[in-house]
Amino acid sequence: MRRTLTIGAVVAVSIAALAAQGKPQTSKGLQMTPTSVEITDQSSLRDCPPGTNTVHAMARAGERMANVTVAFKVLPSFKPGPLKRPAVMSTDGKTYNTSVQFVDVGSVPEFSCTFAFRVPEGTMLKSMTIEDATLDLSGLSK
Repeated sequence: MRRTLTIGAVVAVSIAALAAQGKPQTSKGLQMTPTSVEITDQSSLRDCPPGTNTVHAMARAGERMANVTVAFKVLPSFKPGPLKRPAVMSTDGKTYNTSVQFVDVGSVPEFSCTFAFRVPEGTMLKSMTIEDATLDLSGLSK
C-alpha cells in the first residue's frame, strides 16, 4: 500500500511539472519548450546556449525585466546556421526584443536558455517567436 501511494505522488508531481511548461514547438531542427516567465528587476544576458558571457541588466524606472526560459533539444534534422534573436509579444500586441543571441547552437544535445526582455511595468506576455515557431507564454508568468 505504501509503495502505491509513493508512486502515485511521483506521478502527480510529474504531471504538475509538465502542466507548468508550455507546449513544445519545432523549428529548423530545434524542439523548444517554454518553461517559465519571471518578471524581475534584473537579468543575466548570457548567450544561448549559456557560455562565458556574464553581462547583467537592471530594470530602469517604470520598467521590469521579463525573463523567459526555454528548454531546447537539438533534433537530427538540425543544421547549424545563424538564428534570429527571439522576440516576445505582450497581450496588448506590442513586440519586445532581446539582446541575448544564439551562439554555437548544436554544440550540446539539450540546453536551456533564459532570454531577457525590457518591458514596461505591468506588461503581460502572450507569446514568444523563435524563427518560425510561436511559443505560448500565457499561464507561465509568475
